[in-house]
Amino acid sequence: MEPAFVLHRWPYQDSSLLVELLSAQQGRFRVIAKGAKRPKSKWRSILQPFTPLVVQAKGRGELLTLSAAEASDQAMNLQGHALYSGFYVNELVQRLTTPHQAVDELFHDYHETLSMLAQTSHVEPVLRRFEWQLLCHLGHGFDWHADDQQQPFLAEQTYQFRPERGFFIATPKALDNSAAETPLTPYSAAEFLMTGADITRIAAFEQLDQRLLNLLKRIMRSALQPYLGDKPLRSRQLFTQFKDKS
Repeated sequence: MEPAFVLHRWPYQDSSLLVELLSAQQGRFRVIAKGAKRPKSKWRSILQPFTPLVVQAKGRGELLTLSAAEASDQAMNLQGHALYSGFYVNELVQRLTTPHQAVDELFHDYHETLSMLAQTSHVEPVLRRFEWQLLCHLGHGFDWHADDQQQPFLAEQTYQFRPERGFFIATPKALDNSAAETPLTPYSAAEFLMTGADITRIAAFEQLDQRLLNLLKRIMRSALQPYLGDKPLRSRQLFTQFKDKS
């Protein structure tokens, strides 16, 4: 038996479920939970996202058969913004990780992120931290404490950001475009600028005002884009619909 969480599940045939799990030992993998849709199934209520589990699966190949599953603790109490944030975290793991490839510490950071979401109403810093942790685990992280030349940030210096390159001193062209920006002629989204002081404050992922939260979100969206591609995230669309109704 190994600790695991459900990332997603789908109906499978008449009475079973196809379940995607995340565990520390196997990473992301799929199992068939036979009979889990039946009213008297002991798995029916526990094979849900955000419920800590211990599981055992058997078989060969990509698709395994679930042989045992138990709840190891109560389900995380995610509601409102936190619930949709949890769906977003799950979708990131689904989109960015490789099946059956365990990633050191990812399961721990995932579990910790869910716990933090359940305990705070300020979900954005928690999400941004996990986005960065996930990129680091996959080998695509960047340094929040030094530029691309391994020089510490200067508070008054202006910097740019590029995925995989990280932060670097802003080019004259970017500074000129920024100075010429108007509501009718915005500069390229790839050229957004920030000071060294901003980067240093953001690096803590906490106690950020709305301007810095927006900047952090923009940085992380840029960092994730090469790996997410052009396919929209379903969880973002659901979150937007939720906010429009609330």
